[in-house]
Amino acid sequence: MRKVIIILLLIISCSGCSVLKRSGKNLPAEYLNQTGINILEDVKNQNITNEGFFIEKAEIEIITQEGKERYLASLKYEKPDRYLISIRGRSGIEGARIFLTADSLWVNDRIHKKMYRGSAFYLKRKYGIAPGLLPLILGDLILENNYVEKRDTCIGNKIKMECFVKGVKINYEIDCNRKKVILIKQSDNFNRSFIKISFNKFFNLGSHQFGKTIEFEDTQYKIGIKIKVIKVDAPWSGNIKFIPGKGYELIELI
Repeated sequence: MRKVIIILLLIISCSGCSVLKRSGKNLPAEYLNQTGINILEDVKNQNITNEGFFIEKAEIEIITQEGKERYLASLKYEKPDRYLISIRGRSGIEGARIFLTADSLWVNDRIHKKMYRGSAFYLKRKYGIAPGLLPLILGDLILENNYVEKRDTCIGNKIKMECFVKGVKINYEIDCNRKKVILIKQSDNFNRSFIKISFNKFFNLGSHQFGKTIEFEDTQYKIGIKIKVIKVDAPWSGNIKFIPGKGYELIELI
């Protein structure tokens, strides 16, 4: 289970990108399409993290060089930065619970009766991980304030755009009709792609769309993740409560 926790923290972080922030600026007029609709603003308006949500059930398949493992998971999100992830075996018994904010990390390992506590910056220091990128895994469009404005247009019903974040190159592919991100790639300055996340089989959440199938590939760590979202409650207005395991061995992550 500990290996599973580390793998999931890796995909949450997109393996070392620096934290992204939503841009408060208006996007340039070059993004206006022929009907006058600002595609990128519409895409950002569909971001699932604009509101609280609750993924009640998701199936996860983790593929490594050692083989395949399957789990069930749920995820609660409370604005602006509180996530609660539950990992369960196929039998439904919870093995671990991860509570993550912008500055803290708590993990209840129910199998071994251990609780890990630390700063979210521990992930960045120890593994090169920044915990602020979970919205990317969910298909949200995130841009930094210093995003380089350039002319991108819909070609073949798609916008392909590139941005740099703290020296890390991220490429988005956007479906202009759905106004949703359908592919994310992270690569280095030599255009070597080592993270790829794709989204398909979208379903409606009110006026929003959400990818039912999420596929994650990390060529650096040789990890593949397939996530099938079964049930989502959005918008969700509940409150997240994390209860540390009673009598668990406390391990400080320093």
